[in-house]
Amino acid sequence: MWRNSVGFSSKLLTSKSSSSILRVPLLHHGVASRSTSTAAGSGSESTEAAGSVKLGFSSTEWVRTGSPGSSALDLSSFAAASVLKGRDVVDLAKHYGRCYSELSKARLSMLVVATSGTGYILGSGSAIDYMGLCYTCAGTMMVAASASTLNQVFELKNDAKMNRTKKRPLPSGRISIPHAVTWASSTGILGTALLASKVCTG
Repeated sequence: MWRNSVGFSSKLLTSKSSSSILRVPLLHHGVASRSTSTAAGSGSESTEAAGSVKLGFSSTEWVRTGSPGSSALDLSSFAAASVLKGRDVVDLAKHYGRCYSELSKARLSMLVVATSGTGYILGSGSAIDYMGLCYTCAGTMMVAASASTLNQVFELKNDAKMNRTKKRPLPSGRISIPHAVTWASSTGILGTALLASKVCTG
């Protein structure tokens, strides 16, 4: 009887001395990690990774070095920043588009284009060169836009005094004078070059 109890207690001590620890990876990282150890010290094999779960026989312990929520938060913040940048670009394009349209006096310039296009058609006779007509209208539009912009640059002080014109891009400060001059110069040079190379040569 005494021998049986001693043998049973020795078995308990032997079973308690041996331990086994299993590490299971988090689903977010997908890297296996496992380590085993015995009382005799047979060996251990481990593959460590960030965000693993450590399971034991007596208690359950979570070992996490990287939280998937943090990566999700970084991704969402990056997406929000991209959306904000996209909106800023769209708003900037709308702002300058309105400024260029007002500087060019688009409606008045379209009347000039219509007049020049009509004259081109009447002067073509029976055969109308439609490519030449398009070049004429485009070049005329650019030159008219340049002239209207330069007129507002020269009349800036007078426009700032009148209620009808003080809300224009230059008097209101929505666009700078160098910017307006650059716009007028570029459209004027391109329009003149287009008319000279594609229309007047014929």
